[in-house]
Amino acid sequence: MFEISIHDRFLLRQAEEPGEFVVIELDAMTITLRRYPEGEVVEKGTTDFALEHAEGNIVRTAKAGQKLNALTAQHLLTLFKPEGRRITVGEMEDWEKQKDVLIHAATKQFYGNKYIDQRNYNLDYTKTEDDLAAFITKWKPEADKLGFGKWRPSATTIRVLVHNRVGHVSLVDCMRKEPAVRKRGIWPEWTYALAHEAIEKVFRRELPDCAEAYKWFDGQFYLERDEGVGIPEDKRPKPPTDRIFRTWFKEASTRKNLERLHGPRKVNKSLKGTIKPQDAVRPLQIVIIDQTLGNIWAAVKSRTGTVVNRALPRTSTDRETRPIEAGQVLASKRVEVVHAVDVYSRKTLALILTFEPPSIHTFMACLKMVMTPKVDWQRRFPDLPDATDAYGPPETVVLDNLRVHVTDSVQLGLLALNIAIEYAALASPEWKAIVERSIGTIKRVMATLPGGFSIDDRTVNPPDYQKDAVLDLDEVDELVTHKIITEHHMRPHGGTGEPPGLRFVSGLKQHGRGMVSDMRQLDLMLRRRKPKATLTRNGVYFKGHRYHDEGLVSHLLVEFSAQTKGETGKPVTLEITILWEPGDCSSIGVVGPRGKTVVELPNADTMFVNAPVSFEFAAAARKANEKIFSLNYPPEIRAKYLREYFERLERLLPQQSHKAGKKTTRLLEGGRPVVIAPDVRRYDLVIPVTNLGVSRVDIPIASAAEEGREAPVTPKKMGPQRKSSSPTTAPPVPDLESPAPYPSYALTAADSEAFLDQLEAEMRVTRH
Repeated sequence: MFEISIHDRFLLRQAEEPGEFVVIELDAMTITLRRYPEGEVVEKGTTDFALEHAEGNIVRTAKAGQKLNALTAQHLLTLFKPEGRRITVGEMEDWEKQKDVLIHAATKQFYGNKYIDQRNYNLDYTKTEDDLAAFITKWKPEADKLGFGKWRPSATTIRVLVHNRVGHVSLVDCMRKEPAVRKRGIWPEWTYALAHEAIEKVFRRELPDCAEAYKWFDGQFYLERDEGVGIPEDKRPKPPTDRIFRTWFKEASTRKNLERLHGPRKVNKSLKGTIKPQDAVRPLQIVIIDQTLGNIWAAVKSRTGTVVNRALPRTSTDRETRPIEAGQVLASKRVEVVHAVDVYSRKTLALILTFEPPSIHTFMACLKMVMTPKVDWQRRFPDLPDATDAYGPPETVVLDNLRVHVTDSVQLGLLALNIAIEYAALASPEWKAIVERSIGTIKRVMATLPGGFSIDDRTVNPPDYQKDAVLDLDEVDELVTHKIITEHHMRPHGGTGEPPGLRFVSGLKQHGRGMVSDMRQLDLMLRRRKPKATLTRNGVYFKGHRYHDEGLVSHLLVEFSAQTKGETGKPVTLEITILWEPGDCSSIGVVGPRGKTVVELPNADTMFVNAPVSFEFAAAARKANEKIFSLNYPPEIRAKYLREYFERLERLLPQQSHKAGKKTTRLLEGGRPVVIAPDVRRYDLVIPVTNLGVSRVDIPIASAAEEGREAPVTPKKMGPQRKSSSPTTAPPVPDLESPAPYPSYALTAADSEAFLDQLEAEMRVTRH
């Protein structure tokens, strides 16, 4: 039927899992196969095996003892003719040479397989020269029809090809085992030394490229050749061609030499695989946020008119009622660009221009702008709804590997908002190619403004343009935003073929737009944590500011009542954890009980609540106010009038009565507190409690007790009796004795003051 041997491999297409199997047992009725190399065992009848083989469902992949050679990529590419406009003459010549090698091997394969077939049919193993020559002549016309008539193999070639072979030979078997490599010796030794010196000049950066090196080599070659160097005049060689020299240069372009020429960073980039950029299938799926240094100098101007918060949406009356005068340029700084772009539509979702370097504040401000509607854009461009509709919560945010981004507050906070974080790959700009291109568009707009410079010209020195800065951050933002919305969002993008504005809005209609559960959480993530702060009834004192709200403080004290410190009836203190932002002193957050809520306490100073500033600015403003107060009211003048005040009190004291002099004396002593006389009465009475309220009790005036002797006791309230009883009689008045040293009668105010003077005199005599 057909020849099968042990260890033959076949491809079974009708198996449960199609794959390659090897024959392990063989007899006249069954064939046992095992999945190659190790796996389940399958048995097939000989007849079934033959039928499947005839139908093409079983294909032999390897024969036992047969050596399988693979076709090299170089020979495989020879089967396809190079196409395109950039094909050089040298590449076409290489292909033609490789094609000749391939046809040469195909010719050998044709004659070799025909001879093997004839030998198997006739069982004739003769290999004489005459037999092989006659065989080749017989099949020559057939070879001409197939295109193999250009070259005719010799009898020795066929004899070597079919030696020890019983099956057909493949095209790979007929190929040369290794391509012919020319050994050095065609040119004199000084030629190779001269070529090595020319190539070294390129790697030492003495010559710009390989072409200039060949020119130098060609000139030196003829100089050496004309001088002879021991070569007869009639046998002086021709120089290597430009093609051969480029081959030598390519062989010498090792990693070490390339690092000498281009540097390790550029070589690593060229010898490293590129990364595929992100791809999204719906809007807000992937948003890339990046911050880079802008190519423009912005001016810092003084505020001469009424300050207008340009971050808020403008109204039609802003220009009329609140004009802004051109302020004086105080300084100029490089602008930092914080940019967010949607990967699906290539639409700009946020653009912030600032002087602050990359930080968590700039990142959170950009992310918050991504999630909030652009009301200012919509009012400026009311007839471009698609271009200004750019907001929503992203599913994944791509960030740089900065220290400020790899923090617990960022990771856990965004995770609480159902936003995933993906950090960009190191040293791979291709990872964020979309945002890099978008920022390039913004920078090219900035290059046309005063103070801007080109990013494409490497000879530009950025500090030279600092003197041209005349626009502040708000003015630069207005011009750049105008360009982005009117042109970038409304024109087809090269990466998608659609305008970003239309693509974004169309995707929202199909996939929808999410909603942020708690936008306030972004503001809380910007803050710092301060444990063990003190909360009292007057609020929280922190960094020289008092934060207080009557209702909120009372609520916190009630909630934390189990943790308060202090005696009943006295002011309490409480250790709490607060969240504060260095750039905003208008309010602080107090972490509620069990850390579940955050309560905002406003600044007690209304000036800082209405115009929030940083803690540093507030401290500097206070110092400036103190300095102004000291300049306007020097301390020596205040001391002068203070001395006159005390001198007047001293002159007035001898003229006053005893009662009025008491007050003057306390003023001279710095506000000495009033001493309470020990004869002030406190009455200890047991007041009966009835169902209708407190009964009337006659309080005797003559009865008195020492201050703080006993605490009052209130009887336990009893329920109403089921049976009527006699009315409750008043308890007897306790008979308390008055202290011996003090009189038991009430004193007047003048006598009380005299008694105080007597006590003080006795204490003074006793002390001395």
